[in-house]
Amino acid sequence: MAKRFQLNPKPFSTDPPADPLKRVSLIPRSAEQKLTDNQGERRPVAAKTHEDGEQSDGHHVAPPLKTVEPTKVMDHETEKKGSITPNTAHHPHSSEDIVDANSRHSLVPRSLGDNSLGGRFGPGKKQAFHRNGRPMFSLSDDRVMADRVLKSHSPDMIFFDVKSLLSVVDDIFKSHVPSIDSSAPKPSLVFKDYADHVSFETFADLIDQISCEIECKCLHGGESSHGMKTTGLHLDSRNTATFSVLSMVSKYRWDAKLVLILAALAVKYGVFLLLAETYATNQLTKSLALIKQLPSIFSRQNALHQRLDKTRVLMQDMVDLTTTIIHIHQLPPHHITPAFTDHVPTAVYWIVRCVLICASHISGASGFKQDQIMSFMEVSEIHENSERLRKINAYLLEQLKKSHLTIEDGIMEEEYQELIQTFTTIIHVDVVPPLIRLLRPIDFLYHGDGASKRRVGINVLTQKHVLLLVSDLENIEKELYILESLYTEAWQQSFEILWVPVQDFWTEADDAKFESLHSNMKWYVLGEPRRLRRSAVRFMRQWWGFKNRPILIALDPKGQVMSTNAFPMVWIWQPFAHPFTTSRERDLWGEQEWNLEFLIDGTDPHSLNQLVEGKYICLYGGEDMQWIRNFTSLWRSVAKAANIQLEMVYVGKRNPKKGIQPIINTIREDNLSHTLPDLFQIWFFWTRIESMWESKQRMLKAHGTKEKDLVLQEIVAMLGFGGEGDGWGLVSKTSDLMVRAKGNLFSNALAEYNEWEVNIPAHGFLKALNDHLLMRIPPHHCTRFMLPETAGIIPNEVECTECRRTMEKYYLYQCCLE
Repeated sequence: MAKRFQLNPKPFSTDPPADPLKRVSLIPRSAEQKLTDNQGERRPVAAKTHEDGEQSDGHHVAPPLKTVEPTKVMDHETEKKGSITPNTAHHPHSSEDIVDANSRHSLVPRSLGDNSLGGRFGPGKKQAFHRNGRPMFSLSDDRVMADRVLKSHSPDMIFFDVKSLLSVVDDIFKSHVPSIDSSAPKPSLVFKDYADHVSFETFADLIDQISCEIECKCLHGGESSHGMKTTGLHLDSRNTATFSVLSMVSKYRWDAKLVLILAALAVKYGVFLLLAETYATNQLTKSLALIKQLPSIFSRQNALHQRLDKTRVLMQDMVDLTTTIIHIHQLPPHHITPAFTDHVPTAVYWIVRCVLICASHISGASGFKQDQIMSFMEVSEIHENSERLRKINAYLLEQLKKSHLTIEDGIMEEEYQELIQTFTTIIHVDVVPPLIRLLRPIDFLYHGDGASKRRVGINVLTQKHVLLLVSDLENIEKELYILESLYTEAWQQSFEILWVPVQDFWTEADDAKFESLHSNMKWYVLGEPRRLRRSAVRFMRQWWGFKNRPILIALDPKGQVMSTNAFPMVWIWQPFAHPFTTSRERDLWGEQEWNLEFLIDGTDPHSLNQLVEGKYICLYGGEDMQWIRNFTSLWRSVAKAANIQLEMVYVGKRNPKKGIQPIINTIREDNLSHTLPDLFQIWFFWTRIESMWESKQRMLKAHGTKEKDLVLQEIVAMLGFGGEGDGWGLVSKTSDLMVRAKGNLFSNALAEYNEWEVNIPAHGFLKALNDHLLMRIPPHHCTRFMLPETAGIIPNEVECTECRRTMEKYYLYQCCLE
C-alpha cells in the first residue's frame, strides 16, 4: 500500500503576524466575576467533561487518561474547579438584574437573543432556551467556552484557497439524495469542472484525520484517534468532541479551520450518498451497504429523506456562516474591528458543534443507529442550532455590510479628492487625461446619429474645446432641442459636445431611455454611463453644482475648466459666447445694452422683424383671460388714438404648464394678439431671463462689487412678472425706453389715456406713459419673484423693483401638476 505522507506548507515569512481576528479577546478579563443565584431557582451547572472530572448529570464518563497528547487542548483552571460554571456569590439583586449581568458578558450581541449561545441540546434530553424569562444556562459558560476556543487558536502562516475548497464542499452538501427505486425520476446531472481549482493534496491527510475523529466521536463509547474514551455525542460529550476537533486545526486561521472541518463532514456525507447511488447496480456497494444496514434504510425512503433533508438545512447554514467568516478575513486588517473579533470565535465553536450534530444524523441514516425516524428532540436540535447560526450570520453580515460601506466611502473620498486636484491644481497639456480620470473605467464614446453611430476612444477629443453636457435622463429634452439647433458645422469647428448622463441608480428602464435619447444625437455620448463611479457623480454634483437642471462644463484644449456651467452664456448669446470663459462673459455684458431687442433675441423672429420695421412691441402675460381681453382691447384703442403701430405678443409665464395652452388657443382664435409659437418657446423665453440673472450674479460675485446694477433690477422685475397670474405688460420700441407695470395698474393707465396724451408731443409716447404709471403706483404693493434652487447663485439680499427696499426671503415648496 502506498504510504501517504503529509506535506507541510511553507510559510511566507519566518515571523508570522498575529491573526487579526485574535487581537481582541472575546472574554472579559474578569472571567471569575460572580453571578447571583439567590432567587430560589436552580442554576444549571455545566456538565463536566472527562477533563473536568465526574459529570453531574448522571451520564458515565470514562476517567481521564494519565497522558494527553500535546494536540489536545486542556483547560486546567476548569479542571481544578470541577465545573466550567464559576462559583456564584450572593448579590442582593432581582432576577432581572441577573439577566442583565449575564447579558453584559455574552459573546454574542444582544440582537442575537438571550438564547443565542447558552445551553446544551442533544437527543434524549429536553432543554429550553428560557424559563420564566431567564436563560436556562449561565452565560458565564459561554465566556469560559470562548476562552477555551481562543486558547486552542494559534494560527501559523498557512494559506490555501479556502473559497475553492468550500465550493466543493457546498456542491457535495447540495447533491441529490438518491432513491433505490430505479423507476423514480432522476434529476438532470450537471457535471462541474474543477480544473480551475487548486490541488488540496497537502490537506488530504488532515481532512481524513478530522473525518475519522468526527466518526469516532459519533460512536457510543467509541475511542477517538487521540485515544480518549467518549460516551457518544449527546449532552456534554459533544462539547468535549468540539474542542477535540478544534485542537486538530489549531494552527489555521478561523476560516481555514471551518473549511477543513466542513470538508471532513463532506467526505462522510459524500461516501454515504455514493453508496446509496450505486447500491442497485454494484455488488461491492451492496456488500458494503449490507454491513452499514443500507437495505433497511432504503426500505424506509420517507424516513431517510426526512433525516437528510433536515440535516442539509443545517449544512447550508454552516456553509453560509463560513462564507461570511471568509469575507471577514478578506477585509483590510484595520477594518477587522471588535464587532468581528468578539463573535467569530463563538461562531466557529457552534459551526464545529453543528458539524458533529450533522455527523450524528448521517450516522443514524446510514445504519449506525437503529432508530431511523427522527425524534422530536432531533428535529428540535437541528432547528435550534440552525436558528442560532442564522442569527450569528445575520449579525456578522450586518457588520460586514457596514465595513464594506466604510471601505467604499474611504475609496470614494480618495477618488473625489483626486478629481478635485485633477481639475484645479494639476496642469495638463491635453484635455484627454483629465477626462479619462473623470470617466474611468469607461473608455469609449458613441459618435454620430442613426445608422452612422459608432464607438470611438476618448482620445478623439485631444486638443479640442470640450463642452461636457451633464444631466439626468428626465429633464433634458428642451436643452437637447436648443443644442441641436445650435450645433452647426461652425460650432463643431470650435468645440465638441460630450453628453455625460448621471443617475444615482440605474434601472432597465433607464437603460432603454438612454438608448432612445442618444440614438439621434450628433455629438459624442459617454458609453455605458451606468458604470460611472460614485466619486465622479459626487464630484459633478458637489464641485460643479449639478442638481436637477442640466449643466454645461466648458474645458479648454488643455483640460482647464473655463466655466462650470456655460448654459447661461449659451442661452443668452448663443455662438457668440465661445470660448465660454469668465472674461468673455464680462466683455459681453460690457457691450450689451438692456433693450427689447436683447430681451426677445432668439425667441420670436416675428417680433424682431416688427422691431426692424419701427413698430412698438408690447409683451404681456398672465392667466386671467378676462384681463387679457380687456388689456388687448385698451391697447388697440390707445394705439389708434395715438396713431402708433403696435404689435402685441403673449409670452405666458415662467414654467409653463398645460394650463397655458387653452389661453394661447383662445388668443389665436379670437385674434386678440400674436403669441409665441408654442410652450417650448415660452419656456425658452423665461429660461433665457433666468440665465441672465445667473450670469449677472456670477459676474457680481467674481468682481465683488456692491454697486446697484440697473440691468439686474430689470431682470428681477421680469422674473417677478413671470410668476404673476393676474397679468403684466411691457412696451418698447427698438432701443428706446422700456415701460413695464403690473396688470391692473397698466390697464388703468391705458384707460386714463386722455390724462397723459397731452405730454406725448413734448416727451414722446413711452416717456409720457411711464411718467403717468409712476404717479399711479399705489402706496401699498406686493412684489415677489421665485427662483428655483437650481438657478445658480442665490443672493442674501434682493432689492424691490418698486420701492427699492430689501425684500424678505421666504422658502417655497411647490408641486404643480396639470
